[in-house]
Amino acid sequence: MAYMGVETLKNNLSNPARTYLWEVLIPNPIGDGDTDTLLVRAQSTVIPGRSFGEILVPYKQSGGIKYPGKLTYDHTWEVTFIEGEDKKIFDAIYSWKQLVIHDFDNVGENQKTDIYLTLLDTKGQIFQKIKLVGCYPQAVGNVDMDYDAENPVRYAVTFSYDRWEEA
Repeated sequence: MAYMGVETLKNNLSNPARTYLWEVLIPNPIGDGDTDTLLVRAQSTVIPGRSFGEILVPYKQSGGIKYPGKLTYDHTWEVTFIEGEDKKIFDAIYSWKQLVIHDFDNVGENQKTDIYLTLLDTKGQIFQKIKLVGCYPQAVGNVDMDYDAENPVRYAVTFSYDRWEEA
């Protein structure tokens, strides 16, 4: 095992990635949304995870042997958008959801698009780009309204996606 000194540790951690340097880009929003508004008003999100299932093969009297199984995704990804008095976030998400399945006539069609999560360095350059393939807004969470608070309106939108890959 190689010796890791203080200088090696400093050199490897000299410029860690920041949790506040990222962008959500929806290049082809469906419905009434526009790319710039959705990009600027995305306030928080997560990097989507993935995992492997496991296959346990019993062997004689032992505990068995494990092998990696199928790749699994959560298939949901949440982004919180901050709303303005122009109501552009509500209109964008609502019109997209209406195209997926309309409230009154219960008719819809496959209205999916790809969304990109880009991670930025301290100079504003992209160092990692994640493409979420086949996204549509699955749910919009409740928004608490309170006379005692001076908070902006935020919409927590849960997107459903087919898979994600590094772009």
